[in-house]
Amino acid sequence: MANRNSDAISRQYERTSGLRGLTDPLRVVIVAPRIQHLIGGQEVQADLLIRLWRNDPALHISYIASNPELPCWLQRIRYLRTLARFPLYVTRLIAGIRDVDVVHSFCTASYGFVISTVPAYCVSRLLRKKVLINYHSPFALAHLKSSYIARYILKSADRVLGPSPFVVDVFRDFGISAQAIPNLVDLSLFSYRSRRPLQPFLLCSRNLEPYCGIDMVVRAFAEIQKAFPEARLWILGEGSQEVDLRQLVGNLRLKGVEMTGRVARQHIGQFYNKADILINASRADNMPVSILEAFASGLPVVTTDAGGIPYIVQHEYTGLLSKTDDWQQLAANVIRLLQNPALAERLTENAYKQSLAYRWDAVREQWLSTYRELCPDGKTRAT
Repeated sequence: MANRNSDAISRQYERTSGLRGLTDPLRVVIVAPRIQHLIGGQEVQADLLIRLWRNDPALHISYIASNPELPCWLQRIRYLRTLARFPLYVTRLIAGIRDVDVVHSFCTASYGFVISTVPAYCVSRLLRKKVLINYHSPFALAHLKSSYIARYILKSADRVLGPSPFVVDVFRDFGISAQAIPNLVDLSLFSYRSRRPLQPFLLCSRNLEPYCGIDMVVRAFAEIQKAFPEARLWILGEGSQEVDLRQLVGNLRLKGVEMTGRVARQHIGQFYNKADILINASRADNMPVSILEAFASGLPVVTTDAGGIPYIVQHEYTGLLSKTDDWQQLAANVIRLLQNPALAERLTENAYKQSLAYRWDAVREQWLSTYRELCPDGKTRAT
């Protein structure tokens, strides 16, 4: 059901392509994976931008899915689906880019960069369109070290952006000029709630992949439950480690752990509202949306210091940081919060103030200025 809904959303976005406002607004096409109600990442950010720009007179937004919908039987065949999608994707790029001013291409590292970003860049150059690459991978350093193609395209793009100064710093070391525009929080889904009293009810909202460190969360929770036997843990998301994680929970004989699987985007705020502490154990990261959502929801944040996280979480001020792969320190920080509610309240108040920087009214002008800087052509634009 979720896939059918996401495909309908994708088709609705794509049908908006070609419409023009009466005031000749700036025309921007967003190139990103189909929205599939995932926990976070580039799909969620692309979806937010498309929806928030939709009725804005300053911009006409359109959308091209970098992984076009295929028949169900074909979508299940891993390599064949890639071969089938590629010509369809390129055809849609040529048709969808022809009448726009700016191509805004979301991208990740490695394989995704080659099959999504490279075609978007090449077609944009062929049609002489401005191309903006919005980089969302936590693996920027390894990617740029290993890929000449990535370095060339990022240096040649008209503009490169990332959600965090972390990526900007990585790019600088490779001679790539970039700027940061932060990720957005969907305020229609999240609202602030003070936790009084603070309960040992933990939430981990990440996909179940090795770099997200969910195994470290489970091990930390085992230690937390020794101090607070009534402690509970919600793990939202799905991924390649699900079987191993369920086995780990069983081996540690943990109670109160619920692995929900995929949660539809429109329901995720309900989990944040019910939980009391966000726990995150990333081994690599950029600007995790789950932490920004916790800031907006009043959840105190306990996290590792992987990648770009220290750029958004200040230790002892907006959250508590531990070293990557140190599940014992992660557990100790959660226990510290539960034993010191005043600290938890101070952290959440500071984090909520910071979350104002991730709202649309703060971020909109940054995107609009960036698009306009790429097209200083004297056209009449709405304000």
